[in-house]
Amino acid sequence: MFDRQTDSLWSQLLQQAITGPFTGKKLTMVAAEHTNWESWRSGHPETLALSPETGFKRDYGLDPYQRYREEGMPIFSLRGGTSSRKSGKLKPMERVLGVQLNGVKKAYPFSGLKKLPAEVEDRLGCTPIRIHFDSKNESAFVTDREGNAVPAVVLFWFAWRDFYPDDVGVRGRPRLNPATCSR
Repeated sequence: MFDRQTDSLWSQLLQQAITGPFTGKKLTMVAAEHTNWESWRSGHPETLALSPETGFKRDYGLDPYQRYREEGMPIFSLRGGTSSRKSGKLKPMERVLGVQLNGVKKAYPFSGLKKLPAEVEDRLGCTPIRIHFDSKNESAFVTDREGNAVPAVVLFWFAWRDFYPDDVGVRGRPRLNPATCSR
């Protein structure tokens, strides 16, 4: 993200400015759901959407990242490409759901979530969470025990590994954390 008012460049994954006068300033991550319009609209029929008639010549029906995904390899990597190669059983372009709470990080690969029930419980550190996966629409989100949305991000595996090489993320099929926290 680029801040035109201050010329600061913000990293969404690091949740902070990496250049400009706000360098090091943190962002607060908010919960969002990455899904398709049909699925969103059926669950939220009151939603209003901006018109694609913006005055600019652009085909909003095209996916600018389609070729990027289809080629199966990232075109760049923060770590000189080393973490963009296969890591365990996951391919670099595997989509994952990345979650971080209280300094604990974990990635849930879509290929593994497809093999589990649509809703599974897990713990991130000592915090209970629920992972919700819609295999038909290839979308995922996270809630707490009470059903409140928890901030998470859907991204490619190589990007998660580039930013968080020491995470507690799962490889291949998600293995859920045993309850090891005292009450």
